[in-house]
Amino acid sequence: MNIARFTPLRISSSEQEFILNFSLLEHDLIHFFKIRDFDHAISRINKFKEVHPINCIDAEILNQLLLGLIGSLTAASYTHNLNLNDFLKLRLYFFNFIKKSPCTSSTFWPLSNDIITTYFNLLDNFDFHVSYQNLSKQVALTAYYISAHPQELTNSHGVLHTLNLNNDYTQKLFKKELGFSINAYIQHIKLSEAKRLLLQRQLSVGKIASLLHFYDTPTFSKTFKKAVGLSPLKYRELNYLSLTSQSY
Repeated sequence: MNIARFTPLRISSSEQEFILNFSLLEHDLIHFFKIRDFDHAISRINKFKEVHPINCIDAEILNQLLLGLIGSLTAASYTHNLNLNDFLKLRLYFFNFIKKSPCTSSTFWPLSNDIITTYFNLLDNFDFHVSYQNLSKQVALTAYYISAHPQELTNSHGVLHTLNLNNDYTQKLFKKELGFSINAYIQHIKLSEAKRLLLQRQLSVGKIASLLHFYDTPTFSKTFKKAVGLSPLKYRELNYLSLTSQSY
């Protein structure tokens, strides 16, 4: 029987210690991912960075650690009945990204944050899932209109006025049946549309903000970054690279 043999990487004692500690960090990050606690995940990373320098860690080790983290996050996503296909695409994107642009000691932590932020962001797509079964006519109509007109939305009052529905009653019924408010759903749909528009590189961030009826470009950028964890331009950059890698 043929057995594959690999030349072992020469790992120093400090690198061994870093690998062990990063494994413990990864364990904690997966836990926070499963319970959707983004703030504690980022806090844990920041505390780790303070006490574990990476200047002396070989770049190959750093890249392997990131690949392992990506694999663990993907595995955690589909063991919890999430959209496996989307997370597998995300894994492929980051694998290709690291292959084309291997990280260094100066880019390791920024890329780690991008990975964590992007995986957590993908979870948000499941927080606003709308199943039209068993919904009242008012709520179904409202949800459908919002999802079908992402570039015509301002606020809940405008939507309900357009649909000629009672404002107070429909607001309460919508929240009761779906678990989130009309305005929250409008924000979700607008940001989802923003993600789509950001892939059209000929559209400026300012133009997208205008199309989606944000007050101004800074307001849009601040809202987008707070919800997604990335600035609009950073999101465009990462996803453009993702689309490029999938075309090969």
